[in-house]
Amino acid sequence: MHNQPVDPDNLSQSAIEQATEHLDQRIVRALETAPKPQIPADFAARVANRLPARRPVSLTPTHYGPKATLAGMLVTLAVLLILALRPMGHATFGLLESLLSAQFIALAVWLSVWRHGLR
Repeated sequence: MHNQPVDPDNLSQSAIEQATEHLDQRIVRALETAPKPQIPADFAARVANRLPARRPVSLTPTHYGPKATLAGMLVTLAVLLILALRPMGHATFGLLESLLSAQFIALAVWLSVWRHGLR
């Protein structure tokens, strides 16, 4: 039966059902069989050999964050000084001055914490 071609005209209904049942059993058996993992003995050594010896070091470290923070602090301080020298009677400018003061303090704290964290 393995080497014979399948001709639906020559097969009876029971033979087709039997062949289908046999095929279903083979499929289920193949799906239920768990594969056995095989890891070569030198696998860990090969992976370790592919890793770089040490982390590559940047030749030119950039300090964009601290420089931007310092520039933001200077601009905020300049605006605060301008607002303090020209007192305006509007509540909007008082709110603006309060927000800029809070921003100045937040930038100063962030810059000092960042610098202290590097040591």
